[in-house]
Amino acid sequence: MNSLLTLAKDLEQKSKVQQQSTGEMLKAAFSEHEKSVRAELSESEKRISAAILDHDRKLSSAMSQRTKGMLRIVSQTWLTIVLVSVLLIASSAAILWWQSQQILDNYTTIREQKSTQAMLSERNSGVQLSTAAIRDAAA
Repeated sequence: MNSLLTLAKDLEQKSKVQQQSTGEMLKAAFSEHEKSVRAELSESEKRISAAILDHDRKLSSAMSQRTKGMLRIVSQTWLTIVLVSVLLIASSAAILWWQSQQILDNYTTIREQKSTQAMLSERNSGVQLSTAAIRDAAA
């Protein structure tokens, strides 16, 4: 029985040693696995951060180009409005100047005609020409 007891104790001792060995081996394996997972997570984080930064840069560039495009369109629109306004004002000013020249020419012609009429009235001893008399004679 003694040998059975010794055998049982040896088996128990070997079992404990094997259990400790297995536990340490599992701890080492889990530790290695944990390091591997952490490294992969770190790399994944770096890739995701780089992708986000790249996306942000592309988005900023696209927004900048879109803003420049919109600014160009708005500038062209305002430039067109200003040019059309200037052309309208210049055309109106030219028409007003032409009309004033026509009025001045007509006024000068009327003054010359009145002067000629006054001179002819003096030469005809005060006989005045009437438009009513011309209409009556024509009828």
